[in-house]
Amino acid sequence: MTGVESPAGWVESAGSVESAGSVESPGSVHAAWPVIPHQAWRRGIGVPCEKVGHPRVSTPMVDDGEWAGVPIGGLGTGSIGRTFRGDAARWHLEVGRHRFEPVAADGFAVFVGGSARSTTTPLSALRPAALPDWGWTLPTGAGTYHALFPRAWQTFEPDATGGVRLVGEQLSPVIGGDLAASALPVGVFEWWLENPGPDPLTVGLLFTWADPLPGAGPAPARPHRVVRGEGMLAVELGDLAAGPTGLRGTFAIAALEADGVDVTVRASFDPEADRDLWADFAADGRLEPGPESSPADIPSGAAIAATVQLAAGERRSIRFAIAWDLPVVEFGAGRRWWKRYTRDWGRTGDRAVDLAACALSKAGVWRTAIEAWQAPVLDDPDRPDWYKAALFNELYFLVDGGTFWEAGEVGEPQPGPDDIGRFALIECIDYPFYDTVDVDFYASFAILETFPELEARGIRDLLAVVPGGDATIVRIEASGLEAVRKAPWAVPHDVGGPDDDPFHRPNWYRYQDVNAWKDLGPKLVLQVWRDVVALGDDDLIGAALPTLERVMADLAGSDLDGDGLPDHGGIPDQTYDTWPMAGPSAYGGSLYLGALAALEAMHRRTGNVARADEIAACRARSAEAFERRLWRGSHYAYDDGGGASSDSVMADQLAGQWYADVTGLGDLVRPERTAAALRTIHELNVVAYGDGLVGAVNGMRLDGTVDESSEQSAEVWVGTTYALAAFMIGRGLVDEGWETARGAAAVTYERGLWFRTPEAYDRRGNFRACLYLRPLAIWAIEEALRRRRSGPA
Repeated sequence: MTGVESPAGWVESAGSVESAGSVESPGSVHAAWPVIPHQAWRRGIGVPCEKVGHPRVSTPMVDDGEWAGVPIGGLGTGSIGRTFRGDAARWHLEVGRHRFEPVAADGFAVFVGGSARSTTTPLSALRPAALPDWGWTLPTGAGTYHALFPRAWQTFEPDATGGVRLVGEQLSPVIGGDLAASALPVGVFEWWLENPGPDPLTVGLLFTWADPLPGAGPAPARPHRVVRGEGMLAVELGDLAAGPTGLRGTFAIAALEADGVDVTVRASFDPEADRDLWADFAADGRLEPGPESSPADIPSGAAIAATVQLAAGERRSIRFAIAWDLPVVEFGAGRRWWKRYTRDWGRTGDRAVDLAACALSKAGVWRTAIEAWQAPVLDDPDRPDWYKAALFNELYFLVDGGTFWEAGEVGEPQPGPDDIGRFALIECIDYPFYDTVDVDFYASFAILETFPELEARGIRDLLAVVPGGDATIVRIEASGLEAVRKAPWAVPHDVGGPDDDPFHRPNWYRYQDVNAWKDLGPKLVLQVWRDVVALGDDDLIGAALPTLERVMADLAGSDLDGDGLPDHGGIPDQTYDTWPMAGPSAYGGSLYLGALAALEAMHRRTGNVARADEIAACRARSAEAFERRLWRGSHYAYDDGGGASSDSVMADQLAGQWYADVTGLGDLVRPERTAAALRTIHELNVVAYGDGLVGAVNGMRLDGTVDESSEQSAEVWVGTTYALAAFMIGRGLVDEGWETARGAAAVTYERGLWFRTPEAYDRRGNFRACLYLRPLAIWAIEEALRRRRSGPA
């Protein structure tokens, strides 16, 4: 693990700050130029997307446009979305809540002064109504934005800045395997400056930030204040309210002082109509001394400038940091939780400056750790570059996905040191449900691959929810009928929503009656088995088996005709919740076969051979019915119920076989039929739908037309596409798998859906449900590649 400085400590002196590789300490006269990975996604700064998608459904959907980028923050800390224009616009500091509001004052500007003239330029392509005296003259496309989560870069050539070459790196320490660093609510901005000309230059960088208050929030309750530490200058934006709930904490911006770097500060300025601050900075690239605190009665901003002298050909670097200490999460029902980072940093809410100091000190260590973590993927010539970029960039959701990671409930005893804390991601902003089981089946590969301890805890938390019930009567939105919120022993759809009481009241979802869904139970069984295998966690079997046996027994009760397969009810009773299924289905049936195989394997591992043999006999009968009723010569039928989609080719038809491949369960169905079905899916759902360029549509007819019988049959689901690609690659259809995955990545990163990847889109790139959980399934491809390389060709 990479180290995190002792919470009680202070920033190290400038001379002892670690640096990454050949990158020298900030302020170095001969600072090495940073190397941006060539695999990083890139786009001209502020260049709009001509083919940006919009919501494809009439129900209200969040649509912030293409203005997004790599977020700032850690796991469960809340986050700030900084866009590829250079502004901060997406505000998720309140965990589980979304606000999009571009703030002109939040960003950087550069002063370049020479013997003949000087220029001052905001390093943002935003064209705001606020701060009109700041000029906003940076042309659209004047620089390049690069993104490889958890880092992003802005690069500018001298003609855009008034004569200096700039590279700015944004970094948050979300590092696979490093739980402590990944929990920190911080971001680092390191700038490298080069004077390419023959004459000396004065170069100043201005970092400004407005009070980060939601629109409905109150003003700060106490003044901003300047804080001076060893080798550091900071402004604390004190005692901020984190939103309408009135949660308290602090926010800070800081700069590292070093030889030859003159750091000046302004504790307060007007972030809407400032003139004085800008005029001051534009005069000489510095800020004149002013009051070291601000009035407490109005929202304001803070500013830090760092100024250097650059001789001809000289390079230097300057480091800034941002941090917040908002220690509490409060959900709609009033229950409050401590955030995970408070285990190391305390619960006072006044440590923002200390966190910023830690970030300034540890940035080099974190950069080295990020590079080491990503190197096996980035250095592999067999992985395509587009995939490398998408793989890491989709991890934005671990920070930006309403992420919750707790260190105990407020008012309750503090958890023990070995308690890793509950971790949860929201399904999406439009569907605000934590730990959506049917979606996590796909997305959890990302957690398993990057933070396996969190997956190990999460699967146990989910199992604990299953036995309980909630007899509250709810109205089902799709049908208007009434149902109980959660039946005892029914696998929940979710563990609750942020507007209610998540983790204590499951099933905030009301669109369908999830108590009778046919895929939740087998998905839970398969995910448990996958985690047993991947984590070597045999103890999980004993903890899970009683629950899983009950779940599977209840599911078997939905076999209405006695053929050994669960029967769907002629309604959307599974994750495709607007796409009805009737009778046995390929999707539901394959999951059931996979779950039986997993249950059998768990019993064999515990030595219960008799029970394992019983399950094997049951599975054999079910498999015979599956082949007899659903095989259609080239694929398995959507269902055998005589409905509008019964003979359609479903992209996700063999989801259970995919998980069986992942977990070593072997063939659930005849292997030649699996291969034929995958080839048919590729031919129809991938190639015939979009010439292989847009991923896999959910449903296709054998005549090459789209199944438009429902909203979801005619959609491409990003997460399903990535899972299908992993399935193909694992089965040796490597070219087909890469083509399938490439389509989903292309639509995401070429049609304005970057860093808000949706659940679904159509051929035109219009989408449903952005900032969605399921696309994290791209990490399942890593498992498939590893299995291909370790097993027979």
